[in-house]
Amino acid sequence: MTFGGDNAESYYDEGLTASMKGDLKHAIQHLEKAVQLDPSFLAAYHQLGRCYSRLGDGKRSVEILKKVVSLKPMQVPFRLDLGAALLALGLTQQARDQYEQVITLDPSNGRAHIGLAHVCFSEGRWPAAMAEAQIALNGTGPNFAALYILGRAAKLAGNIELSQRSLQDAAVLIEKAADLSPNQPEGFYLRGEVSFAQDQFSSALEHYLGAEQRCDPQKAYTAYGENFTLIDILRLNKPERARDLGERILKLDPTHKLGQALKNL
Repeated sequence: MTFGGDNAESYYDEGLTASMKGDLKHAIQHLEKAVQLDPSFLAAYHQLGRCYSRLGDGKRSVEILKKVVSLKPMQVPFRLDLGAALLALGLTQQARDQYEQVITLDPSNGRAHIGLAHVCFSEGRWPAAMAEAQIALNGTGPNFAALYILGRAAKLAGNIELSQRSLQDAAVLIEKAADLSPNQPEGFYLRGEVSFAQDQFSSALEHYLGAEQRCDPQKAYTAYGENFTLIDILRLNKPERARDLGERILKLDPTHKLGQALKNL
């Protein structure tokens, strides 16, 4: 029984708290109990769908979030999270439909435009991804999620100057955020992702290691739309990834000592 009593609201509160702490196992248990006690509790269903998405169970997440959206089609947060869950499954057209519905309701919604940028990126449409990220930045001002996808898309589109500027701006933002929580893994992980996109591979590995050292194996983490667990970090740090990094470094500089060391792992 929850601290607040055996009712749907108390289980929802417990579930939401556990979700915020990254304890998705207990979050799902509490939220499932909340919707059992009150099948009309849409906020609990919404959070339950988000938890399953963060766990990587996209099918279950989409199933729940589609139900929520069908009952409250004008609720923007429901559609945004459904779009993200669909995109994670590779269902880009369905994800696009959700983000475009949001923009119809709220043309300046930054998260929707960033979502569309990710859709376009997944489809290999780099200029379109850049355009959506720029719209988000014009509406919200500098933010990590928009700068990060803009920098990656611009790099693949061949606009190296824009890519470097955007990724550097993203790095500055995440450095500031990380300085406020130096013992949390999120900042290290995202700095690793940015460094990797910048082809700064030694820095990327250093940041991934910092994230690994601070990561609780029982928790799932989320920041700026990026979800990860310790398993994801270990996958980044495993020898196969290191050797791949070494090969990429040597393509840029065949005499690079770190590149040679990584390739030979």
